[in-house]
Amino acid sequence: MRGEGGVLAMALASRGIVLLAMLAWAWLGSPYDSSAALDLPCLSRDDHGFDRGGISNSTLLRSVVWDGVYYLRIARCGYEYEQMHAFQPLLPLLMRFLSNTALRGFVPVFGYDETLALSGYVINVMAFVLAALYLYRLSLYVLERERMAFLATAFFCFNPASVFYSSLYTESLFALLSFAGMWYLVSGARWKSAILFGFSSIARSNGIVHAGFFLFQCLHLVYHNKVFHMKRPLLAGSLFVIIQCGLQASLVVAPFVVFQAYGYFEMCFNDSKQQRPWCKATIPYLYGFVQDHYWDVGFLRYFQLKQIPNFLSASPALLLASSAIVTYARAQPKLFYSLGLAAPSWQKRKAALLPDHSKPPRVKKEATGFYAVASVPFVFELLVMTLVAFLVMHVQVSTRFLSCSPVIYWFSASFRRQWIGWWVFLSYTLVGTLLFVNFYPFT
Repeated sequence: MRGEGGVLAMALASRGIVLLAMLAWAWLGSPYDSSAALDLPCLSRDDHGFDRGGISNSTLLRSVVWDGVYYLRIARCGYEYEQMHAFQPLLPLLMRFLSNTALRGFVPVFGYDETLALSGYVINVMAFVLAALYLYRLSLYVLERERMAFLATAFFCFNPASVFYSSLYTESLFALLSFAGMWYLVSGARWKSAILFGFSSIARSNGIVHAGFFLFQCLHLVYHNKVFHMKRPLLAGSLFVIIQCGLQASLVVAPFVVFQAYGYFEMCFNDSKQQRPWCKATIPYLYGFVQDHYWDVGFLRYFQLKQIPNFLSASPALLLASSAIVTYARAQPKLFYSLGLAAPSWQKRKAALLPDHSKPPRVKKEATGFYAVASVPFVFELLVMTLVAFLVMHVQVSTRFLSCSPVIYWFSASFRRQWIGWWVFLSYTLVGTLLFVNFYPFT
């Protein structure tokens, strides 16, 4: 069964399979490090009026590992420590809201921490299912092939970072907001798209990259308006386009900036006599300081001999992304190197991700599928993400960082020997789940 109903059923089934695998591996394995289960009281506030008693569900809390510990702590206590500002607030806010409303009745029975964790799982499963639906709609628009769109969504449902999409991580929420924003962008609802992309930057900091879509559109619209002819109507129209695109891009970036301002006033205007060094910077940038000081994230910092195992772990994701970019560039060099500006006249609107309801002439060599003209901006976004993952970030994070790009799945769906892609995806899903739930290093 295909179509949207088939996508929803497949997405739900995939979450059930991954969650069952998580429970099985947690029961069969033994945690490498149990420090994730430490439960300390909040520094300056109580637990929002809830009794933290109840039946402790150790299995549920045992599954909260790695970054999930931070999200759970932020949801319960807020941003107590400087390093916590590396984690965006959308998921913790939703976890707290759901625990204090719809799931409030679970608190006296299981405890507040357990209810917060349960809220996170519920949010992420729902977000994942909707993300799959929007990816399918987006894929139908770009690829223009129903079978390939469904197959691309299937690859997403069992992607190598699947365990993170069902854990207390932001991947599911970010994927939903990203794919939904992309879908509304190609549908012509640009302001709605900008708002969704803005929420994505509250979920994950890399959401600000989505502002590039509006700059890309601006380039195309101004170019095709022929602004350099300096005729008043054309000039006025192009200025309007530039202002509109600038405002839409600002909507994407603004939530991230506001959160940085919140951190600045929270951390730099307190009773502490010893002010942190970043507070005195010309442009105080808390997120950058935290990534640098606590996580040692920076340009080429991970290029060390001891990090070779992490590069090997990330190599499938990096190779897949690089192959997708190179393959598209070789197949569509004119489109790729012109940023889509050299698209045929009947495809100019689609190259700029603008809806086109006209009926273009059919051309024998018109590309569809992964090589379609509408793929261009998504390929360039993946290029930026791949360079950042390889050169700046902790490289092992590449597997889940790049999993939010639709190009990964469009390219995988275009394989002739798709069994290779399925073998890699499913192997990473099973092994990654085993390692993750038992607190072993994995992306």
